[in-house]
Amino acid sequence: MSKNTKINASEKVEIQDELIITESSLVLIILHDKKKLILEQILEKDMTIQDLRQKIGLNPGTIKRHLDDLKLHNLVFESRIEKNDYNITMKYYRAVARSFKINIQIP
Repeated sequence: MSKNTKINASEKVEIQDELIITESSLVLIILHDKKKLILEQILEKDMTIQDLRQKIGLNPGTIKRHLDDLKLHNLVFESRIEKNDYNITMKYYRAVARSFKINIQIP
């Protein structure tokens, strides 16, 4: 039986059903192969870096770097932080929306 202890919580973030991307700089981020792969996994549930590593097979450092970039652009947030049975802090990540749509208009 797991004894996960909640040690911190992010601000309450309301997950949108759909986020429409209109900034061209965000389009490149969303369409990046590895970032897109990570986003697809955290659309419906929050996951740790280790969960993502097991699911998509990328190096944890690579996953962390991409999550930091997605977080910087407000596409991902830390949904919760817990300590596991071994007292290791585990951060859970979640996408800010359940789907992303790109809508670019060229004048």
